[in-house]
This record gives sequence, C-alpha cells and structure tokens, in this order.
Amino acid sequence: MPSFSTRTSGDLVADRRYDYGDAALVDGDFAAARDLFAQTLELVPNWPPAHFALAKACIGQSEHAEAAQALHRVLALDPADRLGAAVLLAQIGTAAPVMPDAYVASLFDEYAPRFDGHLVEALKYRAPETLAGLMHQERGAAMHFAAALDLGCGTGLMATALAGHVDAMAGVDLSAGMLKVAEAGGRYNRLTCAELLGFLKGEPASAYDLALAADVFCYVPDLAPVLGEAARVLTSGGLFAFSIQTHVGEGVIMGADARVHHAPAEVRTWAEAAGFTLRQEVTVSTREDRGVPVPGALFLLAKT
Repeated sequence: MPSFSTRTSGDLVADRRYDYGDAALVDGDFAAARDLFAQTLELVPNWPPAHFALAKACIGQSEHAEAAQALHRVLALDPADRLGAAVLLAQIGTAAPVMPDAYVASLFDEYAPRFDGHLVEALKYRAPETLAGLMHQERGAAMHFAAALDLGCGTGLMATALAGHVDAMAGVDLSAGMLKVAEAGGRYNRLTCAELLGFLKGEPASAYDLALAADVFCYVPDLAPVLGEAARVLTSGGLFAFSIQTHVGEGVIMGADARVHHAPAEVRTWAEAAGFTLRQEVTVSTREDRGVPVPGALFLLAKT
C-alpha cells in the first residue's frame, strides 16, 4: 500500500484548496475544480489524490489528453494504484480494461462495514439468491455439494444463500475487511485473503464440486485464465455458477460505472475452451446503479 494519506496532504492550505476543488467537482463546475486542483498541486506536487482529482476535472471538460497525463503521474507516484488511475484510463479509452488489486482491496476495505445493508437495500442486489435459484433448477431442491469454493466471497452473502446445501465452504477475497465480516458469519470452513487467480493456481486439482463468483467478475477483465483454473480445481461434472455485467457489443469494456462489462459471447468462448459445458445462461440484472438496473447475465457451467 502507498505511504500517502488519502485524507490529507499534510499541508493545511493545500487541503483547503483541495476541498474547495472537490466541492466544485461535485457541483459539476469542472473548470473551477481544475483550477483549484492545479493550485493544490503547486503546494503539494507529489500528492496522488490531487493528481487523480485533477484528472476527473479534466475528464469532465473532455480534456482526455490532460487527464491521461495526470493519471500517469498518479501511477508513477503509486505503482500499486490504490486510487484506480488505470480504471479511469480505461474509461477514457487510452488503456485496456484493468482492475488493480490495491484499488479493489482499498475500495472494499472501506465499504465492508456497510456493505450488506447498502448493497441489498440501496442497490437491490440479488446475485446470490438468483444464482442459488439457478442451481436449484439444475439439481433440484435436494441439491447437495461436498466442497464449494466462493471466489470473491465478500461478507458471505453467497454462503448464506446456499446454507444447508454445502458441507464445506472455502472463500477467497482481496479485502481483509470483507473477510472479517465473513468470518464473523461463521459459514466458511476456510477464508483466505488473496487475489483469486493466484489463489486458484495454488489449489489442488479436483478439490471442489462447486465454484461460485457472485458479482465478482466485474472486477476481472480477462476471464479466460480464471475459467481454466476453475475447471482444473473442479471435479468431473462439477458446477461453476457466476454472474457478469454485460454490454451490447464485443469483447470487454470498462463501463461508466467503473466496472468491467463482458460480452456474453466472449464468456461462452472462454468457457468452452476451458472444458466447460454451458448448462444455463440467463439474461438478468442482479443490482441497480442510481436506480437503473445494471445489465447482466448468470452462467451455470459444468466441467466436461
């Protein structure tokens, strides 16, 4: 993690300029915000949040070249990219979609204490329930799994949705804050703080008969290696149930919501190449963004 603070630059005058700029940014006065963030950087030229905020003000004025310059400065100061400069670079079309691990971990560490309430109540989140329903359709009400792996398990909503149907549940997540909540829930036999692809590579072959990823792949642009490793750790006939955010078009894009959107056709191609058979694919929104349903799809795959 970077040594800088996201709350203060250490200079009171610079912090005041920054706060004024942030207020202007919220009000949509991008020109004023740009000037105020530039003034901030005259005082604290190596403070990444000010460069990041300057980039957002520039984007608001469609000054993408200037925004990219500011974002590359953020990356130079913080290569781990806790602020998500690479995400904005992808949004303005100057880089391929990417989700830095440090950015995702920081985002959810801060979100963890209010995650369940905000996600379920404010965003109408229902991916765990809809995925569980998909598996019920496939296996019947008496479905049973000996060992399940919850990729990007968060606070444990997926484990709750499958309570009583799994003998042993393992979970992995980048956010230590989210895992602390999941541990308190008591539904996992093992929890690991790690990046999911690296974790999968370290797991033994044929260790699980169910893999899950609810609202996780919107942070993973390239699903091909993940699907390949998921197939390896599943038993023959094992299921992989997951959700994606979708878009009209081909390939993978970074959406305006700063989330990765996959074309379903691309996912089908990756799944087949990994050795999966498509059991079900359902077009459905599993959450809202500012009151608007987010386009998405559910997949249920079986290892061939």
